[in-house]
Amino acid sequence: MAEHQIQETGQALRSGFFDRDAFKQKGRSVLVLKTAVAGLYYHVDSNSDEGRELLENLTPGTELHLFRDTDNEHDQWAISVYTTDNRELGYVTRFKNETISRLMDYGKVFHAYVDELPESPKDFTEERRTRTPTEDYKLPFSIYMDD
Repeated sequence: MAEHQIQETGQALRSGFFDRDAFKQKGRSVLVLKTAVAGLYYHVDSNSDEGRELLENLTPGTELHLFRDTDNEHDQWAISVYTTDNRELGYVTRFKNETISRLMDYGKVFHAYVDELPESPKDFTEERRTRTPTEDYKLPFSIYMDD
């Protein structure tokens, strides 16, 4: 007679051998949000040489830092977006930041990376549908949460 596996709380049920300790050692990141920097041109002067150089160096895969801005008087859930050398780029849009802010307040760790630019406005119908007025898709990025 075949043995059956019974799933315990917090255990993934898989066929074959399952090494729980090996699974726990792997660090996993979960994609939480694909968005774009809000307020980019308020924080970065794209008409200056310094601003243009900064934006040109933000290539796909570049890491960005997220900071919970609890003192922001305009948005209680504000999350600032910075480069790795502490240049402020803008914010996660206020229309999409509450859940991530609550998780940050709870102690969850997030990482962000610059995404590819859309090839043309016609190629990102889905982004236009879910895009908020404050997002500027000249700098799209993805936010991942450590599991």
